[in-house]
Amino acid sequence: VAPSASVWLALGDRPARRATAGVLAFAPKIEALPGSGREVAAIARLAASDARVLTGAAATEEAFRRDAPTRRVLHLATYGVLNKQNPLFSFVELAPGGAGDGRLEVHEVFGLSLAADLVVLSACQTGLGSGALADVPEGDDWVGLTRAFLHAGVGQVVATLWAVEDVATSGLMERFYEAFTAGADPARALAQAQRSLMAVPATARPFYWAGFVAVGGAR
Repeated sequence: VAPSASVWLALGDRPARRATAGVLAFAPKIEALPGSGREVAAIARLAASDARVLTGAAATEEAFRRDAPTRRVLHLATYGVLNKQNPLFSFVELAPGGAGDGRLEVHEVFGLSLAADLVVLSACQTGLGSGALADVPEGDDWVGLTRAFLHAGVGQVVATLWAVEDVATSGLMERFYEAFTAGADPARALAQAQRSLMAVPATARPFYWAGFVAVGGAR
């Protein structure tokens, strides 16, 4: 899917950027979200030397701003907070440190220059924005984290449509990266991971897997 027809066309016309490094994965809240720690551990195992993983207090907003521009894949396993009144201030929560307060907000992402092929926002409601809720004015384009990362130069974004469950998300993401590192494109890798959760009675309900979407432009 794409945020709008105009975004889809703009992304198709954009010249490709080339990242020089591999995967960057952040899990700043591993005590509160133990599944997020398992997620990034699986990424480290599957991507091996191609991955840099930061957890806890080391997973700062400042570190993300410093390292993200050169990375091919960015993975954020944390809390997502939707600002229903002003989606420009929705954010994903990283660790504070240096000049950063730990809140990577939509308006800040719009100002980044990224070359990633893929961003995975493994957090709650990261795929929502203006137009998605009744108390936010509707418009042609949804303004939110997915739109911001696409504007910043990212090729595709995997995001969520509701508050996702920590343990089930960990399992889904491990299966996603198994398929993705084996060569599947993000949409196909996500579909494979979703079908694997559907096959297990404990996670068969759509609540556990259907909230994840792959968002991008023309390919």
